[in-house]
Order: sequence, then structure tokens, then C-alpha cells
Amino acid sequence: MANDGGMVAKLEQRIADILAALTVDDVLVFKKALVWKWQLSPDAGGIEKFSELSPFAFVGFLSAEAVREGGYDLKQQLEFGIMVGIESKGDGIARTGDATHLGISKIRELVIAALDRQHPGSGFNCDDFSYEGETVWVDFPKRFAIQMNFTINWLM
Repeated sequence: MANDGGMVAKLEQRIADILAALTVDDVLVFKKALVWKWQLSPDAGGIEKFSELSPFAFVGFLSAEAVREGGYDLKQQLEFGIMVGIESKGDGIARTGDATHLGISKIRELVIAALDRQHPGSGFNCDDFSYEGETVWVDFPKRFAIQMNFTINWLM
């Protein structure tokens, strides 16, 4: 997908690409793994879009901190949020999964394994991704979503 070519936009897209390729037993984990473009905003249908998009992962830039290193070199710590959500047919399955359906419980482990302590690849002058925790955003019987946060140090 096209973007302005800035480091933040390229990293958002790289994370989305990694998640879009994530599989379990040769089956894709996510129906939609995309850069955040307000897919769940009220104008786009809000929480009712879960059934159309589930399971999903939407990647967005959250913030940046800047520090100076030796020689006054700039190091930016970029923080990205990944909204991970799923809808299930039975109560609680979206959160915990069952014998035949992934729930957030397993999906979060897969996302951490795919990104934490991993480098985004060639062309990125940065350190590895670092998992920084998560927040529950939606907790309904058949819908569950969390925001997982990752940071990466961009060296300029």
C-alpha cells in the first residue's frame, strides 16, 4: 500500500505485512491485517464491523520520544499500537478460544512471537521491536479486542 515514504508510515506497513502473513497450521491468523485507517470508527460502522473484519489487526503510530546519544546523535523511540480483535459465535470464545477457534489468548502470543525482539528487515535503520504491554478495549461476550504496544528505536 502506498504511503508518504516516511519511516513511521513504512514501519506501520511493515508491521501490518508481518501480521498479514502470520499463520497457524498453514491458515492465516487474520482476515484483515492493515494500517489503521479508522476501520472501526462510528462513521465506518463502529463495533458492528467486528463480524465483517474479524479476526483483525490494525496498526497505528502512537507516539515518539527523542533522546540524544553520544555525539548528539538523535535516537527516537517510536511507539506503535496494534488493535487486535475477534468475534465469536459463542460467549467467551473470542477471549479464550476453544479447540477449533483461536481467541485473543493465543493470538496475542502469536503477535508477540512475530514481533518482539525481531528486526523489521533491510532498509530500516533501527533496533528490534520491543513488546511493551497491552490494554483491553472491547470486552463483550462475543467480541474482544486489545491494543498491543510495541516500541522500536530509530537511529538517525
